[in-house]
Amino acid sequence: REGEGVRVFWDRLREPSFTSRWNPFATDFPFITFTHHPVRNVSDTFAALCDIHKFREQLTAAAQKVHAIKPVPGKANGVLVLNQPIHIDAFVGLMSFLGNQNKLGYCVARGNLGF
Repeated sequence: REGEGVRVFWDRLREPSFTSRWNPFATDFPFITFTHHPVRNVSDTFAALCDIHKFREQLTAAAQKVHAIKPVPGKANGVLVLNQPIHIDAFVGLMSFLGNQNKLGYCVARGNLGF
């Protein structure tokens, strides 16, 4: 799916392991990804609420403020902001099928198919 997003890492830009990537109940993921909502242009109010650029700016400012107040021991560089493409994997398999049938994940608002 085309679009922009923000990926927040908390473990040195580490990629998840193979088992974590395929386990829907994994708790050791090193990042979280936020993207534009697919129907953000339904109204001006909703579009303003879903502005990913404003979110990124506010998140960066908040992280820098917290780091200045309470720095992480051994981490002198603070917050690192990179602008680069984000690769998002789409999975097909038994767990994806069960997740879609139970209305989990992307499937919540769009029927039985995610995109």
